[in-house]
Amino acid sequence: MKKTLVAALVFAASFEVNASPVSWELVDFQFNDGGTAYGSFTYDSDTYQISNIDIYTTGGSMLSGRHFVSTAGEWGNNTSFGILAFSDTTGPDFTGAGWFRIDANINFNASPGTIVNQWLDVGAESFCVNYVCSSAANEITNPGQSRDTISGYLVASVPEPETYAMMLTGLAMVGYGAFRRNKKIV
Repeated sequence: MKKTLVAALVFAASFEVNASPVSWELVDFQFNDGGTAYGSFTYDSDTYQISNIDIYTTGGSMLSGRHFVSTAGEWGNNTSFGILAFSDTTGPDFTGAGWFRIDANINFNASPGTIVNQWLDVGAESFCVNYVCSSAANEITNPGQSRDTISGYLVASVPEPETYAMMLTGLAMVGYGAFRRNKKIV
């Protein structure tokens, strides 16, 4: 029975060691023109990939709203620097595509409920000015075609139900194996 308990504990602990994709929710995002942003994305720290992007912005006095569905070219591939950049197109040509940037020091393996503040002085929405989206419009280059974030933060959501289902199935299998071994001994 002691071996079974140790095996179950090792199995349960392995879920903490092996990172699973974490879903991040945008909370209380506001732009300087009265618009807002909301939605979520998933980050997998094993593959360094962002997926399930479903972020919306609402209209304000400077820009109308958009639906962001992918990472934004070169900007979108800088997660190691805490730069998150999303686009309303999947590319490959991002010229003129919508662009939404969030800068935050994120531990992508964070536990559920973790709150991450964005660096408000660099969060913004505008559009990509070239094919690979290595540059985006700002108030200096394109007045009236961008807006800045003035509030908002990210929250790590509860892991997907499939994660719990896999863990419970594994624990049940370990328990059943122990039951069968003890039944044969008696």
